Amino acid sequence: MWKDLRYASDGLIRTPGFTCTAVLALGLTIGANAAIFGLVDALWFRPPGVQNPDRLVRVFSTTSTETAAPWSYPEYLDLRDGSESLEGLVARGRRGTVVRSAAGSPELALVNVVSTNFFSVLGVRPSLGRLFAPGDEEQLNAEPGIVLGHSYWQRRFGGDASVAGRTLQIGAGNGLSVVVLGVLPAKFRDLDAAADRDIWMPPQTWQRLTSPRELEDRSFRWFDLVGRRMADSAVTAVQAEIATLAAAMASRHSEPAGARGVRVVGDLSYRLELGGVNAVALLGLVLLVVLITCVNVANLLLARSAARARELALRVALGAGRWRLVRQLLAESTVLGLLGAGAGIITGAWLLRLIPGILIDPPGFRSLTVFEMDGRVLTFTLAVTVMTTVLFGVVPSWIATRTDPAPLIKGATGSSGFRREDRLVRTGLLTAQIAVSVVLLCAAGVLARSFAETRRADLGFSRQPLLTAWVSHGDISNAVLVEAVERLERLPGVRRVATAIRAPLSLSGGGMARVVHLPDSAPGSDPPIVKFNAVSTNFFETFGTRLRAGRAFTEADQLRGPAVVIVNEQFARQFFPSGDALGRTVRVGGPQAEPHQIIGIAQNAVINEIGEPPEPYFYLPFWRGDYGEVTFILDSAADPGGLAQPVRTSLIALDPGLEPRRLLTMAQYIEYSGSTYRATAVLAATLGAIGLLLTALGVYGVVAYRTFRRRREFGIRIALGAGRTQVLRLVLAESGKLAALGLVLGIPSALATTNVINALLFGVSPSDPVAFVVAPVVIAGAVLLASLLPALRATRVSPSTALRDV
Repeated sequence: MWKDLRYASDGLIRTPGFTCTAVLALGLTIGANAAIFGLVDALWFRPPGVQNPDRLVRVFSTTSTETAAPWSYPEYLDLRDGSESLEGLVARGRRGTVVRSAAGSPELALVNVVSTNFFSVLGVRPSLGRLFAPGDEEQLNAEPGIVLGHSYWQRRFGGDASVAGRTLQIGAGNGLSVVVLGVLPAKFRDLDAAADRDIWMPPQTWQRLTSPRELEDRSFRWFDLVGRRMADSAVTAVQAEIATLAAAMASRHSEPAGARGVRVVGDLSYRLELGGVNAVALLGLVLLVVLITCVNVANLLLARSAARARELALRVALGAGRWRLVRQLLAESTVLGLLGAGAGIITGAWLLRLIPGILIDPPGFRSLTVFEMDGRVLTFTLAVTVMTTVLFGVVPSWIATRTDPAPLIKGATGSSGFRREDRLVRTGLLTAQIAVSVVLLCAAGVLARSFAETRRADLGFSRQPLLTAWVSHGDISNAVLVEAVERLERLPGVRRVATAIRAPLSLSGGGMARVVHLPDSAPGSDPPIVKFNAVSTNFFETFGTRLRAGRAFTEADQLRGPAVVIVNEQFARQFFPSGDALGRTVRVGGPQAEPHQIIGIAQNAVINEIGEPPEPYFYLPFWRGDYGEVTFILDSAADPGGLAQPVRTSLIALDPGLEPRRLLTMAQYIEYSGSTYRATAVLAATLGAIGLLLTALGVYGVVAYRTFRRRREFGIRIALGAGRTQVLRLVLAESGKLAALGLVLGIPSALATTNVINALLFGVSPSDPVAFVVAPVVIAGAVLLASLLPALRATRVSPSTALRDV
């Protein structure tokens, strides 16, 4: 075997043009595969750095509108204490807080509020200091403590080993003094792949920092639950047990029967679910590039085998068996594969460095995703290398060994030793390559068109420049908030200031939700849990959200009088299908809550992200409630970004507790919301360009080889009076037939592919006519250009030279 590999290496060195072309194609393809898998792995598939992640399960509550809803902390405690099929159940809630530097300047830090058993159940050990654990509750009540994430420790404290035991000041206003207990290990960032947290704190510390209601109110649901199942417990058994516990818990606390369900899913299944169609689409598109490359290199090897036909015939005549020749040719494929893998790893590592430039960071936060050429990516790269080596090596090697040695030994041309059907394999492979390239370009075109639609789609509000300032103010009174609005309205260039709990698209996970009791509900039916916002009178005018019917809130609605509510179109359509929503009343909260009259129907607007399906939503008057947070929305005549510092200064001067946690423009939120469409379109377009380039090279190689083998024929044709234009048309006509056949095969396949990725599209059809016209035209043009140079060479064949070259 070593002798075969050495002989193969010598042969490849003697043909540097062939070797460089093949290695370049393989390196580009394997590198693209490595980069895309690294992206998909970093965003969705990479398991958390904990012990035995295969036994982790995600425990969600469900509602009529959500399949992965969170729990309240009291609900978590009930489920934790009642479960027997789990070794442990932990809670994690995502929050943010301000950390003061030594100079007093604030920095927004990402926080995970986790149950005290979090690290012990997951088997996470500190890299420095210690972690809080069950039994630390009393100490944490007396002396609040936190744990630092590893990357935050390195970034903010420079990896200082003496940080354990240090006191930090966190929170708005005067804040809270907390002790740094320890630092997490580098391999553990968070439970989700594309996540990282700066600070980890127990509920006791968070309760000291904020309102006790967040941890005591059963309706305040913001915790995700993760369990570690027993070795002998199946996911279905955990599901049944948690469902029973949840039903009993709802009954004890007089909650509506069946209003909330339970869904338990394995951690790996959950991550695959998160990746969904997006991950499958990206991996599928890059595998299409693999197929194009395999066909490309297979055609190169077939041409090389034909050129070596006399050598192979002599070896057969001297007694070499077919398996011996196949083994030798596969050795060449193996060497090419190894060289391609080396080039691919280098290319992939380079591409992984470029990928962050394609993605848009969450506004107001640093990038949380880490892309690296780790063992998982290298393993995938090796698998792709083996697959491509087999695909591009076996068929050419087998065909080459079918050479008839007799005519070749007598001096016939190399091509005469091959059967006609074998020579047709190259044509079939090229047709398949064109068809695959059509699929790739059509998919890329549809995704690009989808992204373009996100830039001009109706979001349910205008894209006018607005600045948002989100404040978590705790117990600050509405009177102070009213004064804050008045101060902001006096800033230069500000036209109006609206208020809301949260702005649309503001990374709030949908914001708050409440049970809504409908007037015509059947007895015993489950009341829906619906997301809502509380807004000021001028909110709809500021955002440009249109009212389809009824009226907006008035100042009287904000302060006194009967309770009123504005619902969106989906709310009216789903809960009042007869079309009589306007004027009807609903109860927001418990069944005995005050009735709210529907005074307006607003157009559907996006809540969390562009492209989400419309869901029921309602609006309450902001100033009639107390929500513990507020978003000031400023409409400015000038650049809203320029108002950020004056807004911060004005709010802090009024009350330090009003210091904004986030100061961002709506344009930033909108851009981030469409970032998935953008990244997918850019990656698909890049893969399409790579596929097109490889296809053009493949067409050029096959056409150039065929015209070279037919040079004697062309010489005779010219000698018999054929014009050079006729020869040109002859070569281009054959290429045109191949392109036409490839298009005929590729377009239906492209339609099937774009229907599969329909979930990724926004505002365009899977059969978008623009994409399905442009892509075939581009492919046809590439085939024509790739065939033109060999065709021109064919027209310059000298008849006398061709006739002598037998």
